[in-house]
Amino acid sequence: MRSKFPICVLILLMIISACKQQEIAVPEQVKDLSGEWRIVKAVRNGVDITTLADFTQFRLSFKKENQYSIEHPLPFVVNKSGSYALDDPKYPLRITFSQTGTGDPVSTSFAYPVAGGKRNLVFTFSPGCTSNTYLYTLEKVAP
Repeated sequence: MRSKFPICVLILLMIISACKQQEIAVPEQVKDLSGEWRIVKAVRNGVDITTLADFTQFRLSFKKENQYSIEHPLPFVVNKSGSYALDDPKYPLRITFSQTGTGDPVSTSFAYPVAGGKRNLVFTFSPGCTSNTYLYTLEKVAP
């Protein structure tokens, strides 16, 4: 009986050492903002204002070559078309807008969550007056 114990331990050690774990690296995709986006929810200073104003006409379109355009501007980070840049193409936390014909770029935080099976963009910003903070949730317009 005693002679079987070391053999069992040896076999067990061989089995354990034979198992190799492989890490599967799944590369993160670059976030694609291209397309036309519309506001589906607007919050100002913690109060939902979606039904208090007409947000249906506002459109933010991200195009190739990091260009964007705005139709029917509302209080937003910017009010003119131009170019944009993400702080990190795979894990963006900030977006910087550079309006055509103006000086300084404007940067704001944003999120890129999936809600209800749809990709959203969530912008947090204060246009001018720091006592007013807006949070817009945008959803991609179906082509």
